[in-house]
Amino acid sequence: MDNKKINLQNMPGEIPVFPLSNAIFFPNTILPLNIFEPRYKQMIEDALSQNKFVGIAQPNVQTSDTYKPTIFNVGCLGVISKHNQTPDGRYLVNLEGVTRFKVIKELETDKLYRTFKVSYLEYEQDFKNEKKDEKVIAQTEVLELIDKSKKFFRMFQLSTDWSIVEKVEPSQLINSLAMICPFTVGEKQRLLETTSIQERNDILNQIINFYILGNTTDTQRKIH
Repeated sequence: MDNKKINLQNMPGEIPVFPLSNAIFFPNTILPLNIFEPRYKQMIEDALSQNKFVGIAQPNVQTSDTYKPTIFNVGCLGVISKHNQTPDGRYLVNLEGVTRFKVIKELETDKLYRTFKVSYLEYEQDFKNEKKDEKVIAQTEVLELIDKSKKFFRMFQLSTDWSIVEKVEPSQLINSLAMICPFTVGEKQRLLETTSIQERNDILNQIINFYILGNTTDTQRKIH
């Protein structure tokens, strides 16, 4: 499907969903996937032959069924923007985020993968230009977030090219950090379900502050 023609009115009411822990993405971001399980290879093949849409949702942390876990009610729908099949039969896929969705119910099918009936009405703003909302985020907030993120990355021994990070748009910075930081499933879900880039920025700061404060407290305890 041509991305220019993607809008709320032509979103599919039923979508395949890939349950994936600690993985979230947002509209206009890219999520790379390495698909090797037969059920999800079937899902990708079916998506490629139809509308290229695939949903991603995190399994609920309280679920005990690892093969068919209960998923959170909110996930993100993506469209396959790039794919390649490897000699050993895996699919390397790039999913481009389109919109968040809310699960209505799971559907019974004869497929190996799972299919859900979903709604997009609560995330209608995903079809609007997020850059318009960036104006409410002051440059000082962006600089503070980058400074905190550098401390967080050092704590977890993560690396990135900060010269590039410091040049990206605020929404891209916030969404990228929410996606790549090693937060808990619950923390990532909170970020996914935010309704504005400002709310996402606020929650992202809260989570990073929690880790930094906790690390500082632990260090002080060791010293004293």
